[in-house]
Amino acid sequence: MNMKRMKPMAALAGVLLLSSVAAQAAEPSFATGGYARGGQGMRTMKMMKSMDTDKDHMVSKTEFMKYHEAMFEKMDKNKDGMLSVDEWLEKQRKATDG
Repeated sequence: MNMKRMKPMAALAGVLLLSSVAAQAAEPSFATGGYARGGQGMRTMKMMKSMDTDKDHMVSKTEFMKYHEAMFEKMDKNKDGMLSVDEWLEKQRKATDG
């Protein structure tokens, strides 16, 4: 293969590799339970145990949805069926404020 053809192909390969890495970084890793990044939130065993109400060491869709519905209800302070920015960020703000 001549050098003129190799340079564009190498550049294309580099772009594809970088875009693949960027896409993976932007997406949660479902292989690890990845509903959060950085080892926090849904990826912890503590969170899984909280959802596993029948203690079978697995989380069913029903358990998963029930947990998140309860979390939504707790966050929806004014009970309007929607989360405002203030309601969404309340816990985070409390953690950073004091």
